[in-house]
Amino acid sequence: MHGIRGKRGFTLIELMVSVVLSFVIIGAIYTLYGQSVSAYRIEGQSMDMQDRLRFGLEHIKRDLRRAGFLATPNSQIDGSVCPKPTDALRAITLSTSQAAGSVYRSTENVYVRPTTMTLFGDFFSGRTYLTAGITGNQVILQATQAFPDTQVAFNQVFNPTPSTPSRYLRLINQDQFEIYLAITGADFVSRTLTLESAVPAAGGGTLCGITGFGEGLEVNVTGFVRYSIVPDTRPDADVGKTDLVREELQLDGDTPLPDSQLVIADYAIDMQFYDFGFDLDSVGNSPSFVQYALVDQVADDSNGGFLGSTAGTAIPHRLRYLTVKLTVRTVNEDPEFVFRPREDDKFEPLVSFDLSDMQGSCRTSSLASRVELTSLAVRNLVGGP
Repeated sequence: MHGIRGKRGFTLIELMVSVVLSFVIIGAIYTLYGQSVSAYRIEGQSMDMQDRLRFGLEHIKRDLRRAGFLATPNSQIDGSVCPKPTDALRAITLSTSQAAGSVYRSTENVYVRPTTMTLFGDFFSGRTYLTAGITGNQVILQATQAFPDTQVAFNQVFNPTPSTPSRYLRLINQDQFEIYLAITGADFVSRTLTLESAVPAAGGGTLCGITGFGEGLEVNVTGFVRYSIVPDTRPDADVGKTDLVREELQLDGDTPLPDSQLVIADYAIDMQFYDFGFDLDSVGNSPSFVQYALVDQVADDSNGGFLGSTAGTAIPHRLRYLTVKLTVRTVNEDPEFVFRPREDDKFEPLVSFDLSDMQGSCRTSSLASRVELTSLAVRNLVGGP
């Protein structure tokens, strides 16, 4: 009986080939895994930025559409407003001036110049109320269905900060003239509003006031809100973090109301406006549209100031549409994402943001939307330069 011949094992060359192939397969798997993890991370960052953009842009669009709603678009030229308020009341004002810290590492992140937007209108209830009577600077409201049913709701509309007046009562008299007086106090139980001065009485050749006891007149609440990119100054905030915030302003339309700041979009780095459409018709019945592409053409007072802060040249009431674009960034830099600064401040997209001297940069995402200003179109106020 022949002995069983022994089985032949792997030769050294075959073993080496097997090891090499194993390393190649493992390397390929590792590479695919790394690429999948990176793609998943980038997709997650993109989705997070899109969520923040949609939320922020919807807030901006909502308030833009209410600019001038139940309010004058421009008190300085509005013939229905009398007497004229001391501070100009304008539906929309844009400023390109850069606040300190609004752009982190501004030397590296060139041409990142967020615009600040101030709006005036009824952003607080969107309702009109009826007066039961007016005596001096005291206005008593009727207990109609529109009247707030709780003191908390009442204070949110009429008296959010008792120590710092920030809202105007807009009163429409019997001849449809509008009177704006600051609300300095409000009492829910008696439904009484206290104003900065007595409501003027009509007579003596003027219609700028009320007659009789002032009952049955329509009133509503108006004020200023501002959107801007500001640094996050909280102690636990990330270094270089800026946010899009909405804040209410005091009666001058410039000074922030304490504790009114609301973060609308975290890690926001830019807010731009462009493609402005104005109706320059001087009579109000034959539209004459003119479009300006850049914010510098309409915001700065030295360049016409159509939406600037100088009341003499401002014509916010003639604005019919504009486009707003918001840009946010990722929380951290990606070492593999090469930083490319914006090349100009016109229409060049912002694709990256430099946060440190380390290699790489933050990814960015932008979202834009055109907004029709229906409140200003419906009012169709003419006048101005």
